[in-house]
Amino acid sequence: MSVSPVTSSTGTAGTAAATTAAATTPSSQTVSLTQFMQLLSTEMSNQDPLQPMDPTQTMSQLAQFTTLQQMSQLSQTQGLATANSYLGLQVSVPTGTGASATTATGTVTGLDTSGVAAGSVPEVIVTGANGTTTEYPLTAVSQVQPSAAASTSSASTGTSASSGSTGSGSTSSGN
Repeated sequence: MSVSPVTSSTGTAGTAAATTAAATTPSSQTVSLTQFMQLLSTEMSNQDPLQPMDPTQTMSQLAQFTTLQQMSQLSQTQGLATANSYLGLQVSVPTGTGASATTATGTVTGLDTSGVAAGSVPEVIVTGANGTTTEYPLTAVSQVQPSAAASTSSASTGTSASSGSTGSGSTSSGN
């Protein structure tokens, strides 16, 4: 990546423009931390010695960039956690548009996280009643409910688990 010298007369306008450009670019044109630091160092080396950049503003922009990067990572992590929590549950996903709009329903049997590193959302792999599997973006899921098999087994498990925990509680309180 080549970086052209900043020709701003104020020294700080170039940094503000670069930060604004980085914040408004599409995800396919985002600036990495390394690129941001290269841009910042080039700008600092080409600044006007009579009007140097304000170091407070520089640190503020670096902090904003870091915060934005951390929020993006948190959003990705949250999306993965949400997708993971859907495993084994029955979901509904609207498909089609207009008069041909329908809702696909099935059990989430897997996840496709191959695009998450590039900034896309994880996809859930839904197995329908007829056995076919289809991938849908996590954001397309409109309704989540326990699958019929899971709710039957959890109801019987819940009864034995609650009586087991009562026994454990009495043993613990006896100590």
